[in-house]
Amino acid sequence: MRVLLLILFFQLGLNGQIQSLVGTYLGDGQRNFYGNVAPSKLKIKWRITLGSGQTRFGSTDIRTWKGAGWTGQPLVIQENDEIYLIQGTLSHHLKKIRARDGKVIWSVSVGDVIKGTPTFVDVGGPVDSRYTLIVGSRSGFSQNGPAESALSLHGISYTTGSILWQHHSKKTASNSRDCDASAVVFGNKAAIPLENGFFTIFSPDVSLSQSTRGGIPEPKIYRQRQLFRNSDLRLYGSELCCESSPTMVGDKAYVAAGVGRVYECGFGLFGGARTQLDCGGDLNGSMPLTNDGHLLLGIEKQFIPGQGGVMKFHPTGKVAWYYPLPDRVWYSWQGGMVGSPSVNHRYETKISRDLACFVGVDGTLTLINHRQVESDKKVWGPRKQNQYPMPLVLDTVSLPDGSISTPLFVGDRIIVGYDVGLDLYQVTAEEKLILLDRLSGPMFDATPVVWDRRIYAGSKDGYLYCLGE
Repeated sequence: MRVLLLILFFQLGLNGQIQSLVGTYLGDGQRNFYGNVAPSKLKIKWRITLGSGQTRFGSTDIRTWKGAGWTGQPLVIQENDEIYLIQGTLSHHLKKIRARDGKVIWSVSVGDVIKGTPTFVDVGGPVDSRYTLIVGSRSGFSQNGPAESALSLHGISYTTGSILWQHHSKKTASNSRDCDASAVVFGNKAAIPLENGFFTIFSPDVSLSQSTRGGIPEPKIYRQRQLFRNSDLRLYGSELCCESSPTMVGDKAYVAAGVGRVYECGFGLFGGARTQLDCGGDLNGSMPLTNDGHLLLGIEKQFIPGQGGVMKFHPTGKVAWYYPLPDRVWYSWQGGMVGSPSVNHRYETKISRDLACFVGVDGTLTLINHRQVESDKKVWGPRKQNQYPMPLVLDTVSLPDGSISTPLFVGDRIIVGYDVGLDLYQVTAEEKLILLDRLSGPMFDATPVVWDRRIYAGSKDGYLYCLGE
């Protein structure tokens, strides 16, 4: 008995010092924090194998993926004096990894590939379930038909790595029941858009579970709001899924849906999803909140007569500017942007804190001042129905290949991945881009994270890399 009490005391003390440093995709609900201090070199400090896993497209197309893919950013968690990473993998496993040497602490399978980034939440209560990781995945490798369960949202114990709960994504007109997005948390509720088209508000606390599926608890669902209209089927067909992570502005979540609209969603029981912006295109990326209270939205070329690009708009829907990106057929994309823009105002730096950067599928990295526009210059919007100002472009760089990755903007450093490597740039006092270092070879679709002059980046070559000076 005395030994058990000592173990319990140790666990309580340990878990009382757990702190989330980067706790969801792009830092927090504002989607604009990428870690603390970036290095000046990309020397490989260590790398570990993340494994491989099979995933299904339809009933007969089975593919094997390895490593980490889009969006795939590690979380950074401090536990006493140690730093840990939480990494989703294409091998079906979520892993807790010690940051200083890559040692895997635990690894748990959720049943299909994990493309996105978890969200860490403290729900209180017992030690084993207090710190919960909300994890999205594909809909289940064994799932083979609309009548079967599609378990694509999971609650995992940070402390033990065990599965606490799982949510079944029901069949809709969307062609997907996966979950690539990362949840936001408001009070004791969490919310996430599922690829079946439903913005789902739920409790991440397993103690509030009211039912089970296959012996595993299901989370309590407060409300689900549909993020597509029946009329969308005429243009989008079954491509109705929402892959982006919501951005919190005050007490509202703003969601870029795949059907070309940005919705405002509250956490209350009444009211629906209100359309704030209808720009068309395929909206995949997440929207950072800027230092002047706007959102930056990446738009992919599909479904629009104009060019894809980046749009700055106020949460009320008023557009500030638009920056078109070139049309380019690359894999299944036709141009514009798949990843997310990044901003730098969360960091103390000698350069302007009004800067943003983004990379198109054509592989062009663009640096702008998002609070200034080009004088007397306007461009057509995505639908070619309206013209908008253009932001002030400071510099551009052509990367060695195309990219769907999201760059990190940490002070005066930019880290950007692409299909054949990863680059580290410095923004000079003259607001120009200088290449500091390059790692050539691995494919970096996943978004890296930065902590204490180390970059942690998952690759589709099968490895998680620790890079630094």
